[in-house]
Amino acid sequence: MGGFIMNRWIDARSATMEEIETFARDFPFAVLPVGSFEQHGPHLPLDTDNRIAEAMAIETAKRSVGIVLPVLNIGYAWVWRGKPGTLTFRFDTYMALIRDIAESLEGWGIKALFVLSGHGSNPQPTKHAIREMIHETYDIAVFNSIYGGIPEMINECDSTPWHSEIHAEEIETSLMLAIAPELVSMDRAKPDYPPLPDDYGKSELSMGMFMRSGVFGDPRPATADKGRHWLNLGGQKSADMWLAYLNRHGLYQPGDKS
Repeated sequence: MGGFIMNRWIDARSATMEEIETFARDFPFAVLPVGSFEQHGPHLPLDTDNRIAEAMAIETAKRSVGIVLPVLNIGYAWVWRGKPGTLTFRFDTYMALIRDIAESLEGWGIKALFVLSGHGSNPQPTKHAIREMIHETYDIAVFNSIYGGIPEMINECDSTPWHSEIHAEEIETSLMLAIAPELVSMDRAKPDYPPLPDDYGKSELSMGMFMRSGVFGDPRPATADKGRHWLNLGGQKSADMWLAYLNRHGLYQPGDKS
């Protein structure tokens, strides 16, 4: 089966080389979903961040432009190191991976890349890869962000957030109910609000060091309807950021063919 092409986006996973070459000639832009393979409490799968990142990347591309690349499914998950099931790259390894992907894309003519993260720690090594390894070395512009709309999602929640962080709570659980409901065990979903140490974020302390169940917040109010709404919201907010970035760099405006 050929690649799925719709307007100004294409899914690289099912595309042929010729289809990618033709698409990139007119639209030399790519969206790379990056996730993580890590604990998400007793009710969500280890693959949660990957599935959310992939879905957000597709919704973003549908509303903007670009080749949706396969998800980078192991992230910088130092925060959960040692927790059963969690896999992580070192900070420098992750930087090198982003550099290598940018180099690969530049080799076949991609002019801009959106590294769209479904995991909160990935943007840190990505930012440093852009600054130290890609900018002024490769002819490709790289935009780096977690998916958009999270402040609005938090405001719309029926539950109280855990110190403005989201992890295995109402938002991620709702998104997973919309994306892969068969993988969500709502009968195991329980609230958990671990106490926040004073030196969190100012020392070696990470969430993994004081987690209890692996949940940070309350997943019980989650619904698939909320997840579909937030998937649309996140896709639109991410598309707005991406289009603004491309426009700011003089690479693309809606209505352009190239």
